Amino acid sequence: MENEKNPRMEDLLAAPEMGQEIGPDENAVASAGLIQHEDAELERIITETKAMEDPHGEEDFDTMPAESLPEPEPVPYPMEDADEEFMQPQEEYPDEPLMDSPTEIFEAIDMSQAYSDAAPEEEEIPQLPETPDAPQRKRRPRMKKGYGLLGIPHLLATVIWLAIIVAIGVSLGRTLWVCAADVLAFGREAAEHTVTISDGDNIETIAAKLKNAGLIRYPGLFKLYADVAVDDGEISPGTYTLSTLYDYHALVKSMNSYSSARETVEVLIPEGYTCAQIFALLEEKGVCSVADLEAYAANGEIKDYAFLEGVERGTPYCLEGFLFPDTYEFYVGDSAGRVLGKLLGDKVGGFEVRFTELMEEKLVELNQRLSDMMKKNGYDQEYIDRHQMTLYDVVIVASMIEKESTGADAYDIASVIYNRLTNARKYPYLNIDATIIYALGGNIDPETGKVKPLTKADLELDHPYNSYTKSGLIPGPISNPGTNSLLAALDPNDTNYHYYVYDPIAHTHLFAKDERAHAKNVEYVNAQEG
Repeated sequence: MENEKNPRMEDLLAAPEMGQEIGPDENAVASAGLIQHEDAELERIITETKAMEDPHGEEDFDTMPAESLPEPEPVPYPMEDADEEFMQPQEEYPDEPLMDSPTEIFEAIDMSQAYSDAAPEEEEIPQLPETPDAPQRKRRPRMKKGYGLLGIPHLLATVIWLAIIVAIGVSLGRTLWVCAADVLAFGREAAEHTVTISDGDNIETIAAKLKNAGLIRYPGLFKLYADVAVDDGEISPGTYTLSTLYDYHALVKSMNSYSSARETVEVLIPEGYTCAQIFALLEEKGVCSVADLEAYAANGEIKDYAFLEGVERGTPYCLEGFLFPDTYEFYVGDSAGRVLGKLLGDKVGGFEVRFTELMEEKLVELNQRLSDMMKKNGYDQEYIDRHQMTLYDVVIVASMIEKESTGADAYDIASVIYNRLTNARKYPYLNIDATIIYALGGNIDPETGKVKPLTKADLELDHPYNSYTKSGLIPGPISNPGTNSLLAALDPNDTNYHYYVYDPIAHTHLFAKDERAHAKNVEYVNAQEG
C-alpha cells in the first residue's frame, strides 16, 4: 500500500516540460479560494505590475532570454484564514508527502470553497514591505474624535471662548459706561468750584485744572473731546464758578468770555493813579497779573486809537495818562488785552468814550487862546506854530493838574501852567513838585507810610521828569487824569497867576502873580504848620 503511487499526486509533483507554458494551477487556485482570471485580464495585470516596478524601463522582458531575466523578489500574499503556524518558516521534511491522501486534499478544497462563499469581510489594503533605502513617510498623528486645538475637548474650548467673550464684553461695557458718566456728568453730587484759566494755558493744563477742582475724572478724555468738539479760542482766560453737574459741553460753554458762570469783580480806579498803581490794584483784585499787564501794554496788540497818536510803545507804562479812572466790572482772571481795552475805550467807559467830540473842539479853542498869549509875550508866528498843543500835550498837562489840584482849583492851576508855557523866557521851568515825585517813584516812606517832604537834593535830581531842572513840558503824563482835570486842561481860567502853594489847613492853594507875592504865601503856610 505504501509502495503504490497516487496518480493525482504524481501529476501535481511532475515537473513541466521545457518550453511548456506555465499557467496557474487550477487546483491551487481552487484550494486557495482565488478566482481564476482570463488570459487577457491576467496579461493586463502583469503588464501594469511591470510598469509600476520599472516605470522608466525601456527593455521588453518578454523578448529577453530566460537567462538574463532578473530574479523576482518574493512578494508575500496575505492569507486571511492561514494559521500563524503556517506563516512561520517550516522545516523541510523531504520524505513526507504534502498531504496524507487525495481525500484530505479535496476536503481542504471544500473548506476553502466554504470560506470563500461566506460574506467577505472588509479587507485591509496590503502594505508592501519598506526597503531600508526608501524615505520614511511621516504621518500626522490622528486626532481623537471630540478634541480640538492642543488636545482640548471641544466642549471645554467652547466654554473658554464664551468666558473670554463675556469678560471682554463686560470690561468694554464698563469702560464705555465710566467714560459716558464722566462726559455726561452722571452720578455726581451738586457742588460748585472755582477754576482760573490763564492766558498761557493749553487744553492739557485746562483739563488738569478741571480734574483738580473735581469737575472731571479723566483729563485725557476731556482732551480728546476738546480736540474734536472745541474750537480754538472758545475757552477764554478768566475765573469761572463751575458746577459738578455740568457735562463736558456745558463746561466748555461756561468757560467763555461772556459766560454767566464767569466770576466778576468791581474795581474802582481812583483819579490820578499811575499805571503802576492801577496794575497793582488789578492784580490785588484778581483781575490780571502785573506782569501780564506790563507786557501787553508794552508790546500787545492795541486798537489804533486816534488819541494815542504820538505815544511810543515798548515800555511798561507807555499808556500813562490814557487808562481812564472810573468804576469797572472786570472778569476775575481776565486777559490783559481785554482789561486794557476796557480802560482805553470800552463801549460804556474808557478814555475814548470820555474824551468826547466836545473835548476835541475845546482843543482847537485852546490853541487859539495860547497863540494869542504867546503873541502878546513877543513870540513870532514860527515859534507859535511850533508850540501848538496836541492832544498828548493836553493829557500831560491834565496829569499834572490831577496830581496838584484838590478839584475845585484845577482850572486855576491849569492857568498857572499855561501862563508859564506861553512866557518861557521869563518862566522856563514849571516847578511842579508832582513831576519830581513821579521821577522818584513816589514820596511815601515805606517804613512809616507817611508822605516824605522833598529835599534840596530831590529838587536838583537829574531826570527828564524833573520840572525844576528841565524846561517846558515834561516828556509824558505822570498820572491818569479824570474828566475834571482833562476839561481844566482844555479850558483853563484866564488869570495872571504864575505861582501857587498848598495850604494844608484850608485844603486849598494860594495863588500869586509874581515871586514876591508867592514868597508871602509860603511864609504864611509855614507859619500855619508851625
